[in-house]
Amino acid sequence: MKYTICVTGKIGTGKSTVSNFFKEKGFKYINMDEIGKEVFYSKSKEIKALFGTDNRKEISKIVFTQKDMLKKLEQILHPPMLKKLENLTQNNGLYVIEAAIKRRLKITCDLTITVTCSKDVIHKRLANRGLNKSMVDKILENQSDILDEGIIIRNDYSLELLNEKLEKIFAILTKTLPC
Repeated sequence: MKYTICVTGKIGTGKSTVSNFFKEKGFKYINMDEIGKEVFYSKSKEIKALFGTDNRKEISKIVFTQKDMLKKLEQILHPPMLKKLENLTQNNGLYVIEAAIKRRLKITCDLTITVTCSKDVIHKRLANRGLNKSMVDKILENQSDILDEGIIIRNDYSLELLNEKLEKIFAILTKTLPC
């Protein structure tokens, strides 16, 4: 039997924390950002031909200000990313996939968990990662297509409260999963 949870949400909401919770419960963890980086480097010649550089930081500045260039980059990256995901999840098992852009990638799963929090909390968390307010706002603007779906978890508060919510979800899952 195969069961897949997709964890989605905007930058800085706590997707990794939620995904790691399920990883600790025995789910195989797949991070689509990491797959995206692998594919990016494997497609560096094609990307350099399009952007004039294959420097990820330079390209991120371009795509966060020019939506047409973002679309072109996604056309290069998304098909091989999905192929890699398909290969990683071909066997039976429990999977948790962390994917901010789940909808853009058209990932299908058995359960979607959307992690949300206030914009103020996002700004504080990302300031701790060295991102300024202007860059965070540009990223959030480009993530406007990340919509709430499935189970919505509000993550504005403590890690303890988040874990309580996740334990409740996991308790329901263990009663409904046939394994």
